[in-house]
Amino acid sequence: MNETDQQLLDRYFQDRASDGDIAALQQRLLDDADLRQLYLQEAMCETDLRSIALRGEDGSAEPTSAEPRKAWAPLMLLTSVAAVAIAVAVLSVISQGERRVQTVGQILSSELAGWQSDQPTIVGAEFAPGTYLLQRGVATLGFHSGAEMVLEGPAQIEVVSEMQVIFDYGNASFHVPESAIGFQVDTRYGRIVDHGTRFSLSLGQQGREARLAVREGEIAIHHANGDVQHLYDDETARVDEKQIQADNDPAAEGGLDTREPVVTLGTRGRETSIIYKDGLRQSKLSPDFLMVKYTGPENAVNRRSLLAFDLSGIDLDQVAEARLILNAVPTGLGLVTDMPKVSEFGLYGIPDDDREHWTTSKLRWSDAPKVEEATRLATFSMPRAEQRAVVTLDTPELLAFLQADQSGEVGFLLHCDTPGGTLVHGFASSQHREAAGPVLEMVMKEAVQN
Repeated sequence: MNETDQQLLDRYFQDRASDGDIAALQQRLLDDADLRQLYLQEAMCETDLRSIALRGEDGSAEPTSAEPRKAWAPLMLLTSVAAVAIAVAVLSVISQGERRVQTVGQILSSELAGWQSDQPTIVGAEFAPGTYLLQRGVATLGFHSGAEMVLEGPAQIEVVSEMQVIFDYGNASFHVPESAIGFQVDTRYGRIVDHGTRFSLSLGQQGREARLAVREGEIAIHHANGDVQHLYDDETARVDEKQIQADNDPAAEGGLDTREPVVTLGTRGRETSIIYKDGLRQSKLSPDFLMVKYTGPENAVNRRSLLAFDLSGIDLDQVAEARLILNAVPTGLGLVTDMPKVSEFGLYGIPDDDREHWTTSKLRWSDAPKVEEATRLATFSMPRAEQRAVVTLDTPELLAFLQADQSGEVGFLLHCDTPGGTLVHGFASSQHREAAGPVLEMVMKEAVQN
């Protein structure tokens, strides 16, 4: 593409193109595939810019001009397949004014918010009816009716209008002034109608009930079974699929899940990482991490980790449930971008013999227990985009391995099954400064019976 083509595009998108320029551009678009692609890119860019500009300083939903761009019409006469795509882009810009009429609010703030949506989600963007998934962070949505919703991720909602939201799951607080009285929030258990108030709503993705708290004002809860209950200042309620019931939580803090009594064990320092080439130990291993990496057979920087727990004094026949908990943390070594999207890992049980008597000091690869000689007890996966995660392994194989122990100590080996690039996966050791090290939890049969 030469400079003349670019100048012609610039004049066109700046509304300075003459009829002759438009005719020339139309012909060049028919003849030049690269120019058609550039045109599409610039048309989509202008769509975003016009969307921002049309908001105006006063938040008005009116476009800046009622006159459509005169240049659009001739280009819409293009008849090739590529021209159809161009026409779609052109029509998307022409219809900005129409779409603005359909918007129902504006994103007022974003606090580390991560959205999944096909609509603009930057601060100041207008939003239209549709489904919105807030994966993390906090965002404030202001509706044209005057209602405001502060949403905490993970959360999913469907915006129906400036007066109605379908709330799938998440945590949210609402402020509904007089201008928005009658604002509706639909949940899986029924509808909440606001009569001018501030209230909060909490509903888990897999939760069995919704929690409601009114800070001031009044809301009406219309249950799916036909019951209606009103809440006023400082009143709280729980709503499930069967009923609405008053809550005895005046502070609306929510409650902690009851946890069964467990026996919890740490490694007490019985943990280490090993690397294939022993000469790299000092520069490539850290006591803060249990490191795991696999780039192919006999690679110098392959890594595995070993950990063990002292079971002496525990009646293994009384263990009803067992789980091993690891905290994945970034090591800072290697690049995420050259890894597969997901890596698979294996937890292996070290045989209950001399092989479990490995040393934590300067253990060589050749002297360490081998994957081929161990028993696979569990597998798990880690997306490359998620370097921090809690990994909980609670398989029947793990429980059986513990109950079969005869030595008073169980040892495990962590191995990566997925060949990757430079990234070194890490799990917090007992020496890590922020995350907890490996934990073995056992629920005893007596606790289960009680």
